[in-house]
Amino acid sequence: MNRAGRVIFILGIFIALVSGSGVFLVLLLSQPKPAEVPTTKVVVAFQQINPRTEIVADQVGTTNWPRAVPTPPGAFSDPSDVIGKLAMSPLYQGEVIIQNNLVDKSEVKEDHSTAALVVEKGYVAIAMPVSIKADIAGAIQAGDRVDLIATFQSQSATGSAAIATQRVLADILVLQVGSWPTPEQKKSDAATTILTFQLKEQEALILEYTMLHANSVTLALRSANDHDVLPLDPITFDYINQRFNFKLAR
Repeated sequence: MNRAGRVIFILGIFIALVSGSGVFLVLLLSQPKPAEVPTTKVVVAFQQINPRTEIVADQVGTTNWPRAVPTPPGAFSDPSDVIGKLAMSPLYQGEVIIQNNLVDKSEVKEDHSTAALVVEKGYVAIAMPVSIKADIAGAIQAGDRVDLIATFQSQSATGSAAIATQRVLADILVLQVGSWPTPEQKKSDAATTILTFQLKEQEALILEYTMLHANSVTLALRSANDHDVLPLDPITFDYINQRFNFKLAR
């Protein structure tokens, strides 16, 4: 093939490529564009939120809700409107958060008339008097979770005493710190002498028995959002003697 033939051949290939690209572009531009769906922002749960827990920032966000579908009544558009409020029922991942699912934590704990509203179905509220030691030096706040630790002593037929310390209840929700004021009263700044817990009824019986018969009762404050309950060994004289090698005689 002479030089002129090669030029014509290359030119033909170039023209074919340009023509093919043009046809592809025309076909691409002629494709109908998908219709834009009008949406609005709604606040949803990004992860499961347990009932009677305070909503934090990383648990919620917004998603696009089609305007053609009715927005759930009471839905929010700004996450800041729900952060810090108390979930009244379980909120599952992807669920739209509505006003009826929330309660303002500060308002609920201020009024004794709303106490029953914050008690979850299947639970009861029960109060326990506390000392400054049991109250973790005033650190416990409404919404915290605590473990109940008790020491029991029994007397054998021979007169010897058996003493054991164990966690009796775990992951207890604190509903209120101090008394529940009436609407006319303001919350007292006096030292806390009583706490109100949310418990299953069987657990409430355990708490009542412990308050009546334990030699000592105290509380341990749990880390925020820590609900793991690990098995514990009861602490007795023999446990201390063996673990720390005291070699003490009874």
